[in-house]
Amino acid sequence: MKRIWSVMTAGLMAATGIAACAAFAGCSDTGYSKEGRLAVWVGEQLEDLFVQIGKDYEAETGIPVVIKTYTGLTASDKLALDGPFGKGGDIYMQGGGGDLAKAVEQGLFMEVSKEDMELETKFITGAQELMQYQGKLYGVPLGTEVNVLYYNKDILAEFPEDWTWEDMMDYALSYNNFGDGVKTKDEKFGLLIDYSNPYYTWAINEAFGGYIFGKDEDGNYVPTDLGIDNDGSIAAMHYIKDMIDNKVIPENMNSSVCQSKFMSGKAAIMLDGSWSLANFRNAGIDVGVAKLPDIQISETETGTPRVFAGGYGLAISAFTVNPEESKDFLKFATKDEYVFEYYKVTGRVPSTVGCSTDEEVLADDCLVGFYAQAEDSYPQPPINELNAVWDPLTAASVAIFTNNEDIATVMHKIKQDILANIELLG
Repeated sequence: MKRIWSVMTAGLMAATGIAACAAFAGCSDTGYSKEGRLAVWVGEQLEDLFVQIGKDYEAETGIPVVIKTYTGLTASDKLALDGPFGKGGDIYMQGGGGDLAKAVEQGLFMEVSKEDMELETKFITGAQELMQYQGKLYGVPLGTEVNVLYYNKDILAEFPEDWTWEDMMDYALSYNNFGDGVKTKDEKFGLLIDYSNPYYTWAINEAFGGYIFGKDEDGNYVPTDLGIDNDGSIAAMHYIKDMIDNKVIPENMNSSVCQSKFMSGKAAIMLDGSWSLANFRNAGIDVGVAKLPDIQISETETGTPRVFAGGYGLAISAFTVNPEESKDFLKFATKDEYVFEYYKVTGRVPSTVGCSTDEEVLADDCLVGFYAQAEDSYPQPPINELNAVWDPLTAASVAIFTNNEDIATVMHKIKQDILANIELLG
């Protein structure tokens, strides 16, 4: 794979300063869309990468690029405030799923051609749906993110491929040394899961036959068909509760605390997202990645946990004054070498077919683990109604796992709460 990172030296990083606009149009540049140059809005983490992409694009096309960084609000929230008044950029880093659906319904992003963007030939199957809404494409994917099992190779040298979830729990019990919410001397954790966050645990519901939205015969999501409280989902919540009660996993540890324990070398296995890989490596952990193993859901049947596949891509503002140049930049910025560097910065699984077959990429065994888990994943439903789900599901986790309320009663109530939220969305 072509290497581009020679320019990512300390000198460049220092030179970029507060805003990457210094590299192109001067720091007085507002980053607004205007004819004759492109304005690309990305989070601060991606500044150095996109400064280089912009430099390369200008060298090849003669079109200047200004990189504007932002914090706080999401890309679509920023665009909703700025775009109608001519104060937005041309291109934005944008999340898929419900965030994209909401933005498209607000009229914020421009549709692009699947054929022009080479969607089916350039991008892996798991990424092709990321920037789509109702069958139309509104950007190009850069990287997907999935939940996986991280393991510390200094504790667990290898995660056995034939392990079931029950085998993993047995291992955790044999390794654990923790108290009831009070720090234990020489504490150790075999398995860490933030059970308060349904984004991490919903894969277990999927293994038991739970689902969020059903689909019609044409494959379209039906917002009123909720599998939140079906028998499988209720059984899954009992399964998670049993892990807590039987001290397979510790109580009252959110994701940040779990990450701290893992990075300090006190945990063997942790369920977390692909975005955490860089932090674990920077902490000096010799980390491996494994897919979530199958769960014994009955005496004769196993279920496969299916995780959400989220991610980010580049989308073009509906208010851009440079539509053709913006589309050209999207194709340029998704070259394999840039997508691979995006993975190194973010931990998101590279979106291109070229990366998925490249020897240098596949030399990273953690990335091989991400690709394996991606096979048992599905994109977050790209409908606005998904935004009505997360708060009630989180409330259900608190009610069941912290307050010990009756599981079936809570899940039936949560379903009604979600339906009410969907009705409010119109």
